Amino acid sequence: MQGRVRKAVGRKVPPGAVARAAVGTSYERVLALQQTAGNRAVSVALLGGPVSVSLHGETKGTYDGGTSVVGKPKVVRAKDCDCSDEDPCLKATGTLEVTYHVDVDIRMPGMPDGLSACQQRRVRVFLRDVLGPHEQDHARRLRKYNGTTRRPYSVTGCGKAGLESEMASKLQEMHDTEATARADAADADSASIDPFNRPIDLDC
Repeated sequence: MQGRVRKAVGRKVPPGAVARAAVGTSYERVLALQQTAGNRAVSVALLGGPVSVSLHGETKGTYDGGTSVVGKPKVVRAKDCDCSDEDPCLKATGTLEVTYHVDVDIRMPGMPDGLSACQQRRVRVFLRDVLGPHEQDHARRLRKYNGTTRRPYSVTGCGKAGLESEMASKLQEMHDTEATARADAADADSASIDPFNRPIDLDC
């Protein structure tokens, strides 16, 4: 979820280049240094050294845990549970429907200080064309959590009260297990595209 921007290492200033550029006006000195050592050396001389920039994007998902809907179950007498005559064995069958939603928040870094106009342009291009799409890919993967599932269930219990208790426990377990697995899968899919390290050329 993050991109790192590192300034490319430029050419070393040849020995004596700064000394040769020390004669004349400021413009003449800069021009002489540029002609002798190149634009990179001028940038280093004016800014006081190479600039190191590290940019990070952050994309997070907030999962709602899912919302369950259980239709009226079909209840019949059964024989596959050990119940008393007062509370006969009952079986309930039906469908558990769960709808999931995730809210995704994308945070992009601002423009670092200390960059030239040219370097700022390159950072903006990086944010728009490289880091931005990467964070959008994270968001797309996290949104795979969204959707609705429908699963059948079959629960037995002793008497009406016993059956209702067994149903509540069973359906809650089904819901929680699926919701956790769904969130874990979305997180893992998002994490699979990291680490993300794309240097940009700030040598301008």
